[in-house]
Amino acid sequence: MKVAYIANTFPRWGGGWLLNEVRGVLGAGVDLALISFNRPSAEVAAQSGMREWIDRTIYMPRGDSRECVKAGLWFLFRSPPAFMRGVSAALRVGGRTSHTSHLMEVFYLAARIKEAGATHVHAQHADYIADAAMAAAACLGLPFSFAAHARDLYTHPGRLRVKIRAARFVATCTGFNETYLKEFCRKSGGKGMEPSKIVRVYHGVDLERFSFSPSPASPERLIAVSRLKEKKGFPYLLEAVARLRSKGRDVRLEIYGDGDQREPLAALIEKLGLASAVTLKGAIEHERIPAALARAGVFVLPCMVMPDADRDGIPNTIIEAMASGLTVVSTEISGIPEVVKHGSSGLLVAERDADALAAALDRVIADPDLRARCGREGRRIVEENFSIEATGRTLTGLFRSDAGPAGSAP
Repeated sequence: MKVAYIANTFPRWGGGWLLNEVRGVLGAGVDLALISFNRPSAEVAAQSGMREWIDRTIYMPRGDSRECVKAGLWFLFRSPPAFMRGVSAALRVGGRTSHTSHLMEVFYLAARIKEAGATHVHAQHADYIADAAMAAAACLGLPFSFAAHARDLYTHPGRLRVKIRAARFVATCTGFNETYLKEFCRKSGGKGMEPSKIVRVYHGVDLERFSFSPSPASPERLIAVSRLKEKKGFPYLLEAVARLRSKGRDVRLEIYGDGDQREPLAALIEKLGLASAVTLKGAIEHERIPAALARAGVFVLPCMVMPDADRDGIPNTIIEAMASGLTVVSTEISGIPEVVKHGSSGLLVAERDADALAAALDRVIADPDLRARCGREGRRIVEENFSIEATGRTLTGLFRSDAGPAGSAP
């Protein structure tokens, strides 16, 4: 079979999990027609190995482009029933896709899916990417599925409900999300909202690249790898580092990543007198992450839930750190406790609590037996549940299976 795999931006910074998923599905024997709404940045395009993925990806033009309008007219005059199915689905789901300036994207997408010979349409996020994919699948009369991860679960519940009804299955990357979505289906009720549609599919890690080291570097060498977003909780980490240094711990922190919080974090580093202890390293190519982790002793990422309910699922860099043998210190939110088992594969603290975070880091630094135990157990958990092969097998089984409730007409 061939699956049309629709992404927002492919490949992209911070999207190692997405590329791993693609590799896993291809490795499991399912062909993919890769379609992306946005092109990668020049920095990503220049990375090693990215050109082959860019060359095999179809990139969407603007909705008001000649290409999109031409595709819409083709369906209108050559297949009016398909055109009406696409329009009806787009209007039903609403959002960006229902606006005239973007409606024609649906038909360009449908034309590329048809041209590729795909027999299933899968969207990699539950936002407007899934809106357009659902409408394109309806236009062509093809089965549709989508994945839901973090923020896209909690915004626009009405649109989410429409897409679940239309989907053959919904994949989500944590048990926490799975529970939330199943309860959402139960409360919504009605045809097409069966909780059995919701399937947990963890993001995978290439275990050959992230090799286990039983003796990481000094535990006072801390590392964080993440986008610099407010929900990552970095101000609390900087406060915790300041507390540890005031107590005599010679901790050093390297933060890899970029984002809209870079300048505020740089200002806070200066304010706390941490210029000699904390380094903002900037964005890092995914291929260089294993080497960065190998130079560290402890991985820390104090994620938190935002007022609008935005949050992480399980940050992939946590899984990569555990695969490398690092002890992880994080927060007890969302899906993180599914992989970081407090006291056995890492330590968890309450969100937005710099004192608790400092105490947890102090405990890890002081206890080599705890670090060794967490390193071994973390690697075991990742090997059993988070390999790209496991992800590929699970998704492939879902794509190929005719079992379970079919999607309702949108």
